[in-house]
Amino acid sequence: MTTPPDPDHTPLFDVDVPEPLTPVEQLLALADLYTQHNDRIDLLFSNRARLAPDVCVASSHRLERESLACIKTVRQQSLPAIEPVTTAILRLKQTAYLTGGATRYLTGAQQALPADDVEAARPDPRRGFGQYLRLARELTALAPAAIVESATRITGRLPERARSHTTVPGMDAAQRGTLLEVAQGHVAVLNQRGYGHTVAVAVEVLRHLEAQGLVTREVASAPPFVPGAPSRDRVRLTALGRSALSTVIASPLSPGPPAARPVPVPVAASTARPRR
Repeated sequence: MTTPPDPDHTPLFDVDVPEPLTPVEQLLALADLYTQHNDRIDLLFSNRARLAPDVCVASSHRLERESLACIKTVRQQSLPAIEPVTTAILRLKQTAYLTGGATRYLTGAQQALPADDVEAARPDPRRGFGQYLRLARELTALAPAAIVESATRITGRLPERARSHTTVPGMDAAQRGTLLEVAQGHVAVLNQRGYGHTVAVAVEVLRHLEAQGLVTREVASAPPFVPGAPSRDRVRLTALGRSALSTVIASPLSPGPPAARPVPVPVAASTARPRR
């Protein structure tokens, strides 16, 4: 006999357990964490945020752990030991090591935190507290792009079970390119009337991706484009956006049918008789 279920503890509905992230989705999520981390430090330098240094230290520690977890996940896929794969893993290792150095600099910044609130609000990147912040920021500056590149290198070598099959009907090369730029932390919104970004991203494409639920905006989370300007909204991939990008990250889509090549004009045959 089995014990009947307790009516007071019986769930009213089935709970869907979220599926684990694929290796590429996990890497894209890691790149997003680095972008958020870098934005926090940039907002400190732009005097747009009052953030305790211990928050940055905790964030950097988390990035170290997540980077090592991604490396472990990639190694568990039994990928071939060929140049693109080994380079991708090496880049991920370098990212983890550099993040460890950033953690040490941020710890130094925490210890060098000035007692004057005014000085802490406007850190000097050339000395003391601000110098530690700058050095830490430099070590993680290229992390999002390096992680996305590593994801691009390994995706074609993953076994079928480790790939995402999320597809977005009608996705073209421009949309894929924009998703890649967002994944690398290159795109931010200036205000509701227009898009401000550091790369050439079409406004219509970005709005279309927002309508599809592939990207989202985090208000005032990115530093201003120039000193004194308002903070920008960072554009980030949603969970659906990461899944969709992971399926096309290494497969450039065609922008349209190729242009027809001109047909060469046939050379007129000579009618002259050969001399004897």
